[in-house]
Amino acid sequence: MLKYGEAVTWGVALILLFFMNTTGTFSLCPFKAIGISWCPGCGIGHSIHHTLHLHFRAAWQEHMLGIPATAVLIWQFIKSLPITNKNNNYEPGTSITGHTGY
Repeated sequence: MLKYGEAVTWGVALILLFFMNTTGTFSLCPFKAIGISWCPGCGIGHSIHHTLHLHFRAAWQEHMLGIPATAVLIWQFIKSLPITNKNNNYEPGTSITGHTGY
């Protein structure tokens, strides 16, 4: 099961972002929790949600990096699937060439 941990993590993250409530006032932002109204990361979750629903204009209005962030999340999910690695030697944290940077 640990072998599929990364794929499950990315998949669950995408599912939660797809079904998140964007109309509520609840926020996970620590800046908003302490009373600071501006945060450079606020809106990216909503932007990813709108991108997953193909509402690109709303996604751009929420946060301009939401669309590329969604592409990265989807790519990470696909890359972590066991069926995409024909040699079954994929290890999280390795590059395309298989080097870990050590």
